[in-house]
Amino acid sequence: MTKVFRPDRLRAFVSRIASLVDETAHDEANDAAHNDAHTDPHSETRKEAHLLEAGAAALRELIAHDDWLPDAFARPDPERYQQFLLHADSRQRFSIVSFVWGPGQSTPVHDHTVWGLIGVLRGAEIAQAYRVHRDGALATRCRRVSATSIA
Repeated sequence: MTKVFRPDRLRAFVSRIASLVDETAHDEANDAAHNDAHTDPHSETRKEAHLLEAGAAALRELIAHDDWLPDAFARPDPERYQQFLLHADSRQRFSIVSFVWGPGQSTPVHDHTVWGLIGVLRGAEIAQAYRVHRDGALATRCRRVSATSIA
């Protein structure tokens, strides 16, 4: 049986994320226009939390289906992990990328310096977090993120 390709799912996801980012930017503009002594100091944190929560819900809905990502953007390379740009926002606010690892592949230790959402469509990812304590001790934590899950 042939799988029906549904690129409309990715387009709908892109639209939802763009709308969420627009909402957040609109709220920030309103806050700036009405800046006074009553401004909530936790407003930015709540806006980002809302963006991440609503974005995660949209991503969860997208990865619940395995019919929207072209096979060419999900194929591992035997030498190294792959990155495929699926969407770059025209206003440079966000991008959507397919990362593909083959069995046993990894990335160097790196820092995510911006907010992001990770959804696993197929297989699983093992993410290892590192933290250096004040005394110099290194703490690590591993987390397995399976298909249709959000990290």
